[in-house]
Amino acid sequence: MLFPSLRVGYIVVPRDLVTLFEAVRFVTDIFPPYLHQEMLADFIEGGHLAQYIRKMRRIYGERRRVLVESIRSELGDFLTVHGAPAGMHVSVSLPEGFNDVEICERASEQKLLLWPLSPYYAGKRPLHGFVLGFGSTAAEQIPHAVRRMRTLVRP
Repeated sequence: MLFPSLRVGYIVVPRDLVTLFEAVRFVTDIFPPYLHQEMLADFIEGGHLAQYIRKMRRIYGERRRVLVESIRSELGDFLTVHGAPAGMHVSVSLPEGFNDVEICERASEQKLLLWPLSPYYAGKRPLHGFVLGFGSTAAEQIPHAVRRMRTLVRP
């Protein structure tokens, strides 16, 4: 939720496994970041984490909205948007006959980062498309990126 280098997390396990998980935790990470944990505890108790989460939900919600609207505006008759309105990625599928891996390679040559959807597909016939992350892209940059993507996928 914040950033991985804090090395702070939690897991919920049955009571009878707590001792085992503590032992594994100790062996794999002998010196936990106690100072960071204490600072994070103060941050949470002060209500700052809840405030941060509210702020980030607004920011990511706006980015997702702009991405979906841009896709529908530029490629609505061509790409299909999938998934719930949550997270920091949107998946889209291409029509039959398009190879997402090839398109992603061409996009990379133009400094546009697209992730192919087909490698994540478990079925016999993979669905081709893209996994589009928007977490680190400013909302005002998204429409331009979608227009660049359109030039790569429109026949």
